[in-house]
Amino acid sequence: MMVDKNEVAGRLKEFAKRFDSLAEFARLLEMEYPQQLQPYLTGKSLPGFELLAKLRNLGCDPNWLISGEGKPPTVPPLKEERLEYDSDEMRREVEEEVDRLVKTAQLWRPRIPATLAKELRQFLKSWLLKLCRAEQRASEKATKRGPKTK
Repeated sequence: MMVDKNEVAGRLKEFAKRFDSLAEFARLLEMEYPQQLQPYLTGKSLPGFELLAKLRNLGCDPNWLISGEGKPPTVPPLKEERLEYDSDEMRREVEEEVDRLVKTAQLWRPRIPATLAKELRQFLKSWLLKLCRAEQRASEKATKRGPKTK
């Protein structure tokens, strides 16, 4: 199988967009300088086994990167969503739960990149806010119906 270095470079650039900067991406790949990425991003070199393993740890499928087959990165960068909380108490509860869940995720996978942690926080906030609202609606409906009689 012939590997097209320029296609690999294009997929690597696509994956790198998930990070705040090339400097952050290089740091997470344990490179001293972002310029060390240039041979891979310009198609002059192909990533070796060690770099492929580091990329895999960041969520990049090596098969997809090299051949274009397999799974592309599954978590697209999230746009910052403005969340409207019903009360300060709800905001505090959601923030505390998000912090707890992110800390748990970081214990499971200590080197979660800052960008992915940010995406995780945004997703969790949105999901927990929806959950809080659903619980509120269910509670309001139960209150309107009154106590259950047998």
